[in-house]
Amino acid sequence: MKGRINSKAKISGVSGLVILAFMLYFNISDKKLDADMNNHFLKTNVYEPVDSDTVFIAATDLPSTVKHVIQTDSLINNLKITTVKKISQKNDDYYDVCFLDTDDLNIMVMYDEDGGVILQ
Repeated sequence: MKGRINSKAKISGVSGLVILAFMLYFNISDKKLDADMNNHFLKTNVYEPVDSDTVFIAATDLPSTVKHVIQTDSLINNLKITTVKKISQKNDDYYDVCFLDTDDLNIMVMYDEDGGVILQ
């Protein structure tokens, strides 16, 4: 019986060391990522502050190119536009348009000033 206790103690000791090693590894990795934000898995240019001006506008104030794209898109042309944001950034304008679908869910589509879809 004494042998069984020692073997269980050895197994739990080895398991504890493995768990400790994982904890130390991930703790060190997190600190390294925090120190070097360029390698952080959540860090992208989307989250970096950018000089931009955002204002809400009426759907009627959308450029004709964007209106044309919306009118010719068979998936969204019959949906209600709920909000429109004009985002001005580095001499370019983008339009964040939210549509309300038939299930009362919002669909967001971002257009550039020429009517090109940037984000859907």
